[in-house]
Amino acid sequence: MHRFIVFCVFILLTQCAVLDARAQDVTTLRLEANRALDRGDYTLAERRADEMLKASDDAVVKRAVGDIYLRAGKPKKALEQFEAYLKTAPGQLPFLWQRGIAQYFVGDFKGGVKQFEVHRTVNPNDVENAAWHFLCLAKADSFEKAGQMVLPAPGDRRLPMTEVQQMLSSGDTQSVIDKIEAQTEPANKREAEFYGYFYLGLYADAKGNRETALDWMQKSAKEAPRGYMGDVARVYAKFLAEQQKVNK
Repeated sequence: MHRFIVFCVFILLTQCAVLDARAQDVTTLRLEANRALDRGDYTLAERRADEMLKASDDAVVKRAVGDIYLRAGKPKKALEQFEAYLKTAPGQLPFLWQRGIAQYFVGDFKGGVKQFEVHRTVNPNDVENAAWHFLCLAKADSFEKAGQMVLPAPGDRRLPMTEVQQMLSSGDTQSVIDKIEAQTEPANKREAEFYGYFYLGLYADAKGNRETALDWMQKSAKEAPRGYMGDVARVYAKFLAEQQKVNK
């Protein structure tokens, strides 16, 4: 019996050591993936995300991998991981706005509409959520209906989000441009240019003006910071450019 107990303890310690090693591997891989994203090395970031999935089957890892895939320009792979994550944690659906962006890029516009509607229940003051909902609804139904069903998003203080919110209902793009041009402080100017150009591009895309959309989105991508939405801007600009090639 003593030998059996010793054997069981040995097996347990071995399993714990293996799990700890895998956790360390995933942490290292995730760190390397994020550093690759910061450098703009999306190929390496995707490779490290692939390796994370091989190292762990944990649901939280799947969500993290989904984020990396999306930022690296692989929305289909991202959506697969978000869906896998939700099978284990369905209660997290309202928080997973990233899923809605991936749904847009893969053409699941109705799914995107629902995702951004449910995200508003936990994040009611985000103009970006309202804008992505507008875009998906315009693609799923019509631009006119999107303008009639703009989600409220009061209190978003980022520049120029108040004007972007108004644009979705009124079509007044000039007020967004004026707000950008009115900024004189460098940090405010860059923030206003990034978000302003981004959502001018998204609005033009929703309206079906792809050339205008690409022009704005490329300007946004040029001003984009290193980070989640900065990478989304770069992915979006590439997406619009590829669409334009296909439609020529």
